[in-house]
Amino acid sequence: MTRTQPDEREEMTGLRSGGRVLFSVLAVVTVEVLFLSGLLLYRHQPWTAAWWACVIGSLTGFAAVFDTVWRPDGPTVPWAVVLLGIPAVVLYWADPGAPAGPALMVLLSVVIAGYCRKKYLWTHVAVMLVGIAGAHIAGARPLFQLMLMAVMAGVIGVVRWLYLRHREQLVQNDHLRRLMELLPVLKARGVQDVVQAAVRHIVRATGSRTGIVLLLDEQSQVLRPHYLHSEASLSPEEREAIMTTTIRVGVGLSGWVAKHGQSIFTNDAMDDPRSVQVPGTPREDESILVVPLMTNGRLYGVLRVDRQGKNQYQLSDLHLLELMAAHVSDAISRAELEERLARRDALTGVYNRHYLNEWSQRVKSESREVSVLLIDCRKFKQINDRWGHLTGDWVLQQCAQIISSSVRSRDLVVRYGGDEFLVVLADTGRQEAQAIAERVLQRVEEWNRERSEDEPRLYLDIGVETAQQSEWQKLLDRADERMYACKHA
Repeated sequence: MTRTQPDEREEMTGLRSGGRVLFSVLAVVTVEVLFLSGLLLYRHQPWTAAWWACVIGSLTGFAAVFDTVWRPDGPTVPWAVVLLGIPAVVLYWADPGAPAGPALMVLLSVVIAGYCRKKYLWTHVAVMLVGIAGAHIAGARPLFQLMLMAVMAGVIGVVRWLYLRHREQLVQNDHLRRLMELLPVLKARGVQDVVQAAVRHIVRATGSRTGIVLLLDEQSQVLRPHYLHSEASLSPEEREAIMTTTIRVGVGLSGWVAKHGQSIFTNDAMDDPRSVQVPGTPREDESILVVPLMTNGRLYGVLRVDRQGKNQYQLSDLHLLELMAAHVSDAISRAELEERLARRDALTGVYNRHYLNEWSQRVKSESREVSVLLIDCRKFKQINDRWGHLTGDWVLQQCAQIISSSVRSRDLVVRYGGDEFLVVLADTGRQEAQAIAERVLQRVEEWNRERSEDEPRLYLDIGVETAQQSEWQKLLDRADERMYACKHA
């Protein structure tokens, strides 16, 4: 079945179909009575302009009544009603003092407002402008001219109201359509997959330049960039600057949203006192929307989109983003629960081998460069023997946290074995992977310096390897060899 587009629909005042028909019939019959009364008034002046106006108006009114009664959904009715304004204007020109003139114009305005279709309304406004000009030129009394102007002002008010209502309806329909398109996207499995699919869709749906999700680290109270999507090309340096910058809760636009749980709508981000420049990114005029990702009172992070230039967003864009963010938050909550139950290691909270196997099967056909860090906790058995298994579990948890905080949020951290961890760095070369490994070791040294003499120390051996994703198993084997070479060096 063919669906009518919103801009092709009649925008009615809210009356039901039967009410509109009754309203139109009564109004047009009244107009017909007025024109017939005019014929009686000008019966001694046949063939004059006023007489012809009454004849044409009477016939047009009759046709409108007939069409309304027999074809209430036909296209003729609104235009027939509009055409009634033409003989009314002629009456003004022919006889400026005609008492039926203002009443005709008022009734026509009411009838047109009853149909509430913008193109008819604007046509009627044009007819009334001609009528006012003609009445003024013909020397109509000021009272009649004021009445005409008042009626036209009322019609323009109706036009404005209809325009806003029509636009609001279109916006609501558009929001509903985009939300319906988003829902299948959110069925992805895993927090990372949900976030990536959602951000890509939302950036395009809102017509934004870039979009980013920052997830909250509840323990350290910082927002960590999780996924960035840009429709415009970003330099590797700019992308790296954005993805490696953590934001403390309360700092910057994103931090403010995370702290207060409220959205931000700013069409001039550079002049917003809450804004903080990300090091390594250019200073430029931006319009930014930031909304919290929150469900059941728990904050998961924030979603930020931007457009280049000032005054690029409207409040309707913010409302759409808030609606989408609510669904994304629910999807993240669901995916996080699924991961905890089936894909996360119960002790450390990072991914388990089962999820790694799923991920490798899903992406094995993709052709892209990938690096891995295979990490072993050196002399971990001695920690268990000296301080006990509870302390050993705590050390593993600390190790997982150090690794997760040292890598990028889009990287995959997996508990690979009892005291081994694997980090998967997609689209990452060897040099960058080596830098990440050194950052992990540096964080470990900082952690060790904070320990007292009676607490265990943590020492890691890291094997770094890079290859094409299609050589996944060979990649793991070579990383294992490099890790053991590091262990025995």
